[in-house]
Amino acid sequence: MIATVDESGYAGGTMGSDHPIAWCHAAAGGRAWYTGLGHDPALYADPVFREHLLRGLRYATGRSDDC
Repeated sequence: MIATVDESGYAGGTMGSDHPIAWCHAAAGGRAWYTGLGHDPALYADPVFREHLLRGLRYATGRSDDC
């Protein structure tokens, strides 16, 4: 798991402390990387978020084992 959601910040959460928002795993001989972040277009100007995306692309394309 790469990142989790703190459910104490909103009402209605049912997953508790194990609420993933970004993760990766090997799948069917390949690699899968997922992020539920990025809904706000302004986030794409944030260098930390852009590094998050780049890290995921590197993992998914096999250029890095660091998920």
